Formats: sequence, C-alpha cells, structure tokens
Amino acid sequence: MSVKIIVFDLGNVIFKYDLGKFIDAYSKKTPDGKKESIGNIILEYSDLAFAYEKGGISTQDFYKALARETHYTGTYDEFCLIWNDIFQPPDTEITEILNSLSGKYKLGMLSNTNEQHIGYLKSKYPDIFALFGKEHLSHEMHMRKPDDEIYREVIKYYGLKPNEIFFTDDVQQNVAAAQRNGIAARLFVSAQDLRLGLKEAGVEI
Repeated sequence: MSVKIIVFDLGNVIFKYDLGKFIDAYSKKTPDGKKESIGNIILEYSDLAFAYEKGGISTQDFYKALARETHYTGTYDEFCLIWNDIFQPPDTEITEILNSLSGKYKLGMLSNTNEQHIGYLKSKYPDIFALFGKEHLSHEMHMRKPDDEIYREVIKYYGLKPNEIFFTDDVQQNVAAAQRNGIAARLFVSAQDLRLGLKEAGVEI
C-alpha cells in the first residue's frame, strides 16, 4: 500500500526545544528558585499541563495556576516571553525534507502543544506552516498523544487506510500508539534516518 499522507510531529522534529531554558528563566522570579518543583509541573505532565495541552484551560489560566503554585512574581507578558523562548529555528535538514515532499505529497502535523506555542511559531515561521495542509493539534482536538483516539481522528480525517499514512515522532510511546492503530510510523532520531524510513516506505524524496 503506497503512502499518501505524511504526518510530522512538531517539537524536537521540526523545531528543537529546551524546556530547561524556560525553567531556568522562570525560577529566577520565584522566591525559593526551586527548579525541581517547577519541572514537576511542566516536565512530568501534571494534571495542569495535561489540561493545557488538551485545550481545557487558556494560557492565562495556565499562567495563573502555575504562578500561584510556585509564587512566581513575573508578569503574564514576561511569562509568555520565556515560555516561547524555548524553541530553536527550524531544523535545516528537516526543512529540506519538507520542501522536497510538499510538491509530491500532502503533509500533516500532529502535535501535543498549546495555543501560546503554536501561535508564536506560526507567526514567526509562516513559511514552514504553509507547507502543511492540516495541523492536528492537541489543544484544538481536546485529546493528546499517545491516546488511541487522536490517531483514530487523524485516520478518519483523511479517509484513508491507516497504512497509507506515514507518521514520525521523537517519542517512542507516540510511535508505538500510531503503529498500534495501523499507521506506518517511525521513531524520529535524525533527518538522515527519516530519509531512510521514508524511502523504505516507498516515499519519493
């Protein structure tokens, strides 16, 4: 079965990011400066982080709850600035792959994200997002990877057989869930490996 849709994860595939950079900057405006407690909320996928990624709360609500719990003294605007300042420019090799594929295949994006990050990235890198026909975003879909329901929604959207969709993600758990739902998924480890995986799936690149 030939691949008809190629779906990419966003973070650490197209855009590298470092949440540690946020924690470092954020902790400087908390009374005890404890990075571990902040990390437990952001990095360990607390109920608050889950709700934010699923669109259950706004960025304002997320900021207020996080600030209240950590006694953060910065303003909302300061929070947004450091919250967005975790991303690096798009990976050059991945950009080359995207540009090569965009003229031959439909491209999709499947990401656990939030309204603040996606708004920032789309405004700063519109040329990247213009390559994608559809963005499947957790905060808009009110579901997140690796839950089976989000993959089923993606399959339903395209109206294809699952193995006609190629998906790459840097998290093994997300790849395994996609494969469990019949999608031709490959763990992202490097642009070079992705090229190999696409070729093995019969994708012209």
